[in-house]
Amino acid sequence: TSSEREALLLEANLVKQYQPPMNTLLKDDKSFPYLSISTREEFPRLLIVRRPRRDGRSILFGPYTSAREARSVQHLLADTFRLRRCARLPKEACLYYHLKVCSAPCIGAIGPAEYRATLDRVGEILRGRGEPVGPTIEAEMRAAADRQEFERAALLRDALAGLGALGERQSVIGPGTGRADVLALAFSQDPATLRVAVGLLHVVDGEVRGTEPHLLEIPADDLPDPGETLRQFLAQYYGGRLELPRRIYVHGPRPAGIDSTVDELFASRGIEVQFHPTGRYASLGRLAERLARASVDQVVARPAPREVLLALQSLLELPTIPNRIEGIDISIFQGSNAVGSLVVFERGAPKKSEYRRFRIRSVEGTNDFAMVAEVVRRRFLRRVAEQEILPDLLLIDGGRGQLGSALSSLAALGLAEQIPTIGLAKREEEIYEPDRAEPRRPNPNSPPMLLLRAVRDEAHRFAVTYHRTRRRIRMREEFERADR
Repeated sequence: TSSEREALLLEANLVKQYQPPMNTLLKDDKSFPYLSISTREEFPRLLIVRRPRRDGRSILFGPYTSAREARSVQHLLADTFRLRRCARLPKEACLYYHLKVCSAPCIGAIGPAEYRATLDRVGEILRGRGEPVGPTIEAEMRAAADRQEFERAALLRDALAGLGALGERQSVIGPGTGRADVLALAFSQDPATLRVAVGLLHVVDGEVRGTEPHLLEIPADDLPDPGETLRQFLAQYYGGRLELPRRIYVHGPRPAGIDSTVDELFASRGIEVQFHPTGRYASLGRLAERLARASVDQVVARPAPREVLLALQSLLELPTIPNRIEGIDISIFQGSNAVGSLVVFERGAPKKSEYRRFRIRSVEGTNDFAMVAEVVRRRFLRRVAEQEILPDLLLIDGGRGQLGSALSSLAALGLAEQIPTIGLAKREEEIYEPDRAEPRRPNPNSPPMLLLRAVRDEAHRFAVTYHRTRRRIRMREEFERADR
């Protein structure tokens, strides 16, 4: 997406569609608010709607990610341009007219033509055109603050933010009808392979409901042209599908020789295929192209696993390449059902067959340090006895305290010098090491740090999953005892 606002809108649509279990904030049935001007009223009002109709009876502006922003813009424009507020026109002027924030079309104080001209100005402002009103609103906001009219200043601040949001190009959501797919291609060539990515957007009623990046790898001695690649993708992706969108928009010019494929796949089924779309779908086409380009660049720029491990060895000054990394985490809630987890990464990839779970036995309460010490002791006590392979790096989810507890257990087993051990704190992504007074703070998005974060996050996920299982079992046992 091209802005944080577009990303939030797309995320909300996907959460409402797929209902992911871990998301609780966006799963309700509310949709984002729009500002709407009715075209059927003689003196139209500026309204807030959450489920806009696509029947052409109103002009929509938005959406807004905050209802407060939408209300602030509505109140500001209605007051400034003295727009009608009443659902039904009264027979006499209401209080808004006497407060000089309504032009009173109810008593004929303004005619339809003049009112429409005023409303056209409002529409231009909401479209981000016309004379900018931001500086005027900002000046009035500062003046209200100087007069200590803080409620008025807050209203103007929110309205200013809402008007600023309208200046952003909204390529993610807009009014429309039916289902459509928007796709674009991106190419990147290296000496061995030609990587081709297809960015695909699924649009329903003008809203992007899903994205699909498709990455294709083609041998370098059989390089197809863009037209052939597009033909193959259309045939493979749409050829066997029972349900198809009403329209397919392809970002870019129409390749030579594509007409036969389009006719064979789509014409007989009434599907319109349009190349190089204009208007709203042109911006969606550029978004699909960015999706495809990001997919290609991510694969091309992604270092090989060995390169990442070598970089990690250099970063931590390890004696050997960390081909085997083990991560440990603790999960506890309100002092009960404490559990520990251990995950294993070999050559940069998870090895789930060697994951282990631990019920905390010797620690009561919320002593996280003692729990780490217990898990480390139990993990390596048997490995020493059975002379099993030791990790090249042990990662503890936590800071200086958790690292010290792990080192104490390793020292008791005579392993403190044999197993390089670090702690990785979540908030600042700091690396704690035994022989360094200050933590390292490398780039959190560098390949070595991404690997360490993946190990830490996987250990956390595995621990939390086991902890929830233990809680469910305990609650069921308590219910069964209560029923006896």
